[in-house]
Amino acid sequence: MSDLKISQLTVLLGSAAADTDVVPVVDVSATTTKKISLSELVEYVVASAVFTGAVGALAPAVSFDDGDNILANSVFS
Repeated sequence: MSDLKISQLTVLLGSAAADTDVVPVVDVSATTTKKISLSELVEYVVASAVFTGAVGALAPAVSFDDGDNILANSVFS
């Protein structure tokens, strides 16, 4: 399959993806193409400051209405 561009490859839907599936990544510091597993990519995203900052920013907007047993999110409501 080395004769295909990445954009020409068959789509892998999220429900069919496995943690061990790999994604191509261009390492610009080494000017080479490498691979990363989905589980490693998710681990990186969750641990990144951008993600943790976004979750922290949303946390004050989430509240629990004990009277109606409803989880309310003022950001999306």
